[in-house]
Amino acid sequence: MKRTLMPVTLGAAALTLVLGIAPGVAAPRPDGPTPSQSGQEAAAPYKALDRSAWTVKPGPLPAGLDATSPADDVIPVVAERLHELGAARGFARQETDYPGRAVTVLWKGTPPADVTAYADSRPYGVKVTIRSGAKYSRAEAEAARTRLLNHPAAARLGITWSELNADGSGVTVGVAARIRAAVDPVPELRTAARIPDVALKLGVERVAGDALFSRGNDSPPWKGGIRTAHGGSLCSTGFAVLAGSTGKLISASHCDRSGNLAVRDGAGQTIAPGGTSVATIDSIDSMLIDPSSSPATTPSIFRGGHSSTSTSLVKGWYSNWPGDPVCSSGASTGEHCGTVYDDSDVYVDENGVRVGVIQVAAPAGQIMGGQGDSGGPMFKKVTGGVQARGILISADITAGSMTTSCGSVAPDASGILCSRWVNYVPISTILNTWGVQLEVG
Repeated sequence: MKRTLMPVTLGAAALTLVLGIAPGVAAPRPDGPTPSQSGQEAAAPYKALDRSAWTVKPGPLPAGLDATSPADDVIPVVAERLHELGAARGFARQETDYPGRAVTVLWKGTPPADVTAYADSRPYGVKVTIRSGAKYSRAEAEAARTRLLNHPAAARLGITWSELNADGSGVTVGVAARIRAAVDPVPELRTAARIPDVALKLGVERVAGDALFSRGNDSPPWKGGIRTAHGGSLCSTGFAVLAGSTGKLISASHCDRSGNLAVRDGAGQTIAPGGTSVATIDSIDSMLIDPSSSPATTPSIFRGGHSSTSTSLVKGWYSNWPGDPVCSSGASTGEHCGTVYDDSDVYVDENGVRVGVIQVAAPAGQIMGGQGDSGGPMFKKVTGGVQARGILISADITAGSMTTSCGSVAPDASGILCSRWVNYVPISTILNTWGVQLEVG
């Protein structure tokens, strides 16, 4: 189950417990940056983002890479190439090992000769191990899940969550409650998916909003990781992007489901006046903010604690794989680092919106984020700065419970809940859905 990391609400009471919608904010809008409509919209069909249709590509490739370059710089490049070579030819999953300078790939069937040749070349000094044994390729499993989630049985049973099995054995879906039915629903789910390997997990609650996950006083040009206020809710900015030559900021759409409210920083300074300067796409929980200032943005994010003034340049972006070391940097709790443990989950929120996410865990006894960190940057440390990986949106309490033991937090975030396990929307999804470029320095 995935619970959205709720923004902090301003004022006397503690927190808004409704998927980050502050009191008085309009009902959720349909997918896409279109004018807000009243009333609840029907959930759009689930559509997995096809990487072959990307118009915004990863990179840029760091200059001068070789076998002596840091693992942090070369492994993302190798992992991207392995998926590129195998996406339609049996690739099922891969896991990175940065300390061991290695990547392990799971394959369906026999890997093609060019894939094994690339692996055997030990690219940039990275050891690549290819293991056969997957019953389904990543593409086949994703196609089965798409058919299932769009089948009438999914809505009738109230599917709340799904994942592609890490061993390539099929698909698992979750429903909130135990099913009282005369007929076992699993055969129908298998028929809908058109594969025999669909498992059902009971007791996975629908996202209700009390786990939605906001730096204080920035100035133009605006950076990532700063506090933002949207009416009665507090969140964080993610990264600067370019729409043509115009600098904009990305954040999370659940910070303002209306997509109309003014956006202010932690000191009350207006970043954007609202209306047409704010757009949202709920299906990827993404907000695009058009600041009034010129220059509007700069390719930097805040690092360190919630009160830190340290920043790092954004050098580029790459995809996410299990094993990747990544960090968050929201305005409520500051910077935290952990390891990706799943790259295939889709959760369904209380409005029926399906969001594909990457999941990362902090070490035992630590946190990855807290309420009000929503919209903040997820990144990987690389030479010269950071590499964008996604936007923080929620806690994953399937993996473990939320806690109030957040450690040091921003003054306006007193009493928040935090989590060791979090979800984030991959930067590839955000850039390619909006059709914008990451601003890099």
